[in-house]
Amino acid sequence: MTETPEQQKTNSEEGDTSVLTVEKSRGLSIVWLIPLVALLIGAWLAYKTISEAGPTITITFKNPGGLEAGKTKIKYKDVEVGVVKTVRLSDDLSKVILTATLEKSVESHLGEGTQFWVVEPRFGLSGVSGLDTLIAGHYIEVEFAQGKPKREFTGLEHAPKISADTPGRRFTLLGESAGSLSEGTRLYFRDIQVGRVLSVDLADDRSNVIVDIFVDEPYDRLIRDNTRFWQTSGIDISMGAQGVNVKVGSLLSLLGGGITFETPNLQDPNHPPSKPGTKFVLFKDFASIAEGSYIHKIGMMMNFDDSVRGLSVGAPVELRGIQVGKVTEIRFKFDIDKRKLRIPVFIEIDIDRILPQSQIKQIMSAASPERAAGRLPALEALIDQGLRARLKSGNLLTGQLFVDLDFYKDSQPMSLVYGGEQPELPTLPSVTQEFMNDATEIMAKLKKLPLDKIGNELLGTLQGSNHLMNSQDVKDTIRSMNIALQDVHQLAQTTDKEIVKLTANLDKSLTTAVKVLEQIDPGSPMMVDINNALGELASSARSIRALTDYLERHPEALLYGKGGAKK
Repeated sequence: MTETPEQQKTNSEEGDTSVLTVEKSRGLSIVWLIPLVALLIGAWLAYKTISEAGPTITITFKNPGGLEAGKTKIKYKDVEVGVVKTVRLSDDLSKVILTATLEKSVESHLGEGTQFWVVEPRFGLSGVSGLDTLIAGHYIEVEFAQGKPKREFTGLEHAPKISADTPGRRFTLLGESAGSLSEGTRLYFRDIQVGRVLSVDLADDRSNVIVDIFVDEPYDRLIRDNTRFWQTSGIDISMGAQGVNVKVGSLLSLLGGGITFETPNLQDPNHPPSKPGTKFVLFKDFASIAEGSYIHKIGMMMNFDDSVRGLSVGAPVELRGIQVGKVTEIRFKFDIDKRKLRIPVFIEIDIDRILPQSQIKQIMSAASPERAAGRLPALEALIDQGLRARLKSGNLLTGQLFVDLDFYKDSQPMSLVYGGEQPELPTLPSVTQEFMNDATEIMAKLKKLPLDKIGNELLGTLQGSNHLMNSQDVKDTIRSMNIALQDVHQLAQTTDKEIVKLTANLDKSLTTAVKVLEQIDPGSPMMVDINNALGELASSARSIRALTDYLERHPEALLYGKGGAKK
């Protein structure tokens, strides 16, 4: 039986429990809150990541070595502040472009003066650096600077010479030549290292060398405007009257040299420390400092006819053993008119070595008209007194010569010659040349003597003397004189013995006479006669003694008399 729709509806409501009733939603479901929260968290994380991320920069190098993307670190004072992200070549393949990310904390320090360079092992006289890269690999060092923010940089090929935060001052030295100086050469004050050379370059005008130095703090306060710098070497050899003097410095100065300076009157408040960048003169050695302080100089020339072997530019010019100048140039000149070779030697005399400043000014002011005319009246007066120049040997071992100035009053009158490049000072031959000239003159005179005739006559005289000395008559005469002398010697001995006996008898007689006289009246005539006889006897005794003494000295008087043998 078929159910009506109403019955079907009733039956379904009463027995079918699987029928669902759908009602219209009244708001947003809570399920949608989960993805919304996740979206908000992701946005917050993304914002935080972006806000805390450091800056991305680009660094360009010409030829960096050992750099790898994702591994090469960027360090500041050995603290990692970034990492290299990418490494690629430029379009023209001439450079390497690095992209790096830095820490957020250093973003404000990326000014225009910021510098980047690759750290690698370095070995040299200035020291050893970068040894840690042998194990950990190369890394990039950064030195920040304030200024306008920048994100693209050009890397340095080498590390900067000095860090910007290193305490101290930079100065500039101007010298004639670099010598052994190079980057890293040490700077000394009283054998203590106080700084170093940053660079050595040639000046724009090519006339001198520019040396950039850095003096560490607190030694930079020792640099004053009157400070003097000079080059030093590890070994200094000098030779003088005291012998050879050798000074050896440290091993580093022996290999790379160095620069030394001194500052007079450090406690003087009138000389404050010099400002950074002040320029100073760099002398080649300590002895050159004194030469550089002389400002009054006179140039002169001399002509020498003898050899100048051993004379060199820079040789001293001495006045009675004191250096007053030096040789500046040596030339060779041939006088066509006189057909004579001459050697002009140019010298420079430092007047400050001879006279004080007050006298120099006085002489210059007194002789200003003559000086304006090119004359040197003071030097003319010295030449009139015998001032001459000559070459002398300064060292017998090396044969070096120097110019000696001295007064030779017996020399021929000469004068200062004008008209050439420099006033010409009169000269004398060197001592060696003068000796050679005298020896040549003596030999010439000896050649003029009739040596053959003199030799023949001398030979004849010697032959006659030889014949005479070997003749029989001379031999007989010598034999006879020998016999006569023996007889005289024997007679003198006999006479001496007899005189001794006679003297003894006289002593006895006198003793007896004294005893007799003691018994006689002193005032009697007999006593007077006896006294006279004794006086004559004493005189006779003295005569006999004198005769004896004479015969002892001249026994030949017994044969020839007191006058001796007649010739």
